Amino acid sequence: MVWQLAAGGAISLLNFVIHGVLSALIMVGTRHTAVATDERHFVVRLIALLVVTVALLSLAHLTEILMWTGLFSLVGIDPPNGISVFEIAFENYTALGYGDVVPPPGVRLFGPMAALNGLLLIGWSVFILFDVMRMAEIQIGRVDRTS
Repeated sequence: MVWQLAAGGAISLLNFVIHGVLSALIMVGTRHTAVATDERHFVVRLIALLVVTVALLSLAHLTEILMWTGLFSLVGIDPPNGISVFEIAFENYTALGYGDVVPPPGVRLFGPMAALNGLLLIGWSVFILFDVMRMAEIQIGRVDRTS
């Protein structure tokens, strides 16, 4: 059990780092997008900011799911019926829980750990989206209203 917590904790920590780096890139990217769309209408600018943000967040989540896929493969979680390990990692990360695969004894903590990690990171992503919209309202909306 301790080794599962250590391995799952290491993947979770790595995922937090990935999400942190992507969060910083999003903050920089949204500023550049705001500058690049300076002459556009507020709605066009907001859409551009949100598209950049969601694209980067999606990339982060897929990368994080791939980290869990690697761990699941490494510990020998072998799903039946043509289901891929990536699908199982994705299912656990999103806490969807079809229940179609039950890992063998000795590695069953990885599913709930992936779910907790995914839920935390999905919540973090929601915060980033709201923060980008708030930043757009403060920075972009204020300028448009004074015009």
